[in-house]
Amino acid sequence: MDLIQRYSGDSDSEHDESEQKMLPLPKAIATMFDGKLYHPKPDDKPDSHQGRTRLFEHERGNWATYVYVPCPDMDLIEIIQEKLSECGLEIIEHPHISLTKTVVLQYHWIQRFINDIKSKLSTILRFTVTLGNLEIFCNENCSRTFIGFLAEPAEVLSECVDQLDKVLSDYNLQKYYENPKFHLSVAWCLGDQSSQLRTKLKSLELEIEVGTCRSLKVDKLMCKTGNKKYNFDLV
Repeated sequence: MDLIQRYSGDSDSEHDESEQKMLPLPKAIATMFDGKLYHPKPDDKPDSHQGRTRLFEHERGNWATYVYVPCPDMDLIEIIQEKLSECGLEIIEHPHISLTKTVVLQYHWIQRFINDIKSKLSTILRFTVTLGNLEIFCNENCSRTFIGFLAEPAEVLSECVDQLDKVLSDYNLQKYYENPKFHLSVAWCLGDQSSQLRTKLKSLELEIEVGTCRSLKVDKLMCKTGNKKYNFDLV
């Protein structure tokens, strides 16, 4: 018993001595992160990206993600974009047909999400999209107005959406719109300018020469998540 008491006493004294030997934390280090975020959120500055505002707040580790039909260079699009640029609209550099809403994906979900999409799209056959008449569209919060071509046939595009919606549901993410109007946007402007732009549609259509190719062969779909892009080849 005496040995246990002496051991306990020695342990306490060693602990006291170690506390006395601990050096104080330098003030410069102690105050380095005082009241500061280690990973501060970036400022949302609309002026730095043509007045556009975020649909959701940026958070570290969250990646804006969407799936779409890519569009190659086409005379049809070039003609209309040139005219819309003259009208003061902003040109969309990489036009595409959206098949999902823009959703927020956690970084650690990305690879699994991509694999799940690849699996669901494995039964989709290659198809051809026809670009129809020009139409006006507004985004969900009416902060921007778009001009784009209606995309057909809706049945084939809806088949893609159905498969993608299954994946989105597994991750508790928003599905695509019900009864969507599939389209390929080519230009945009700030605010809800739909009524003003609608008056220009007929004159714009007249700029397109009869016989200009409106067909788009689709042999792959793509997903953009953050600054990464993934291809999904169709059968």
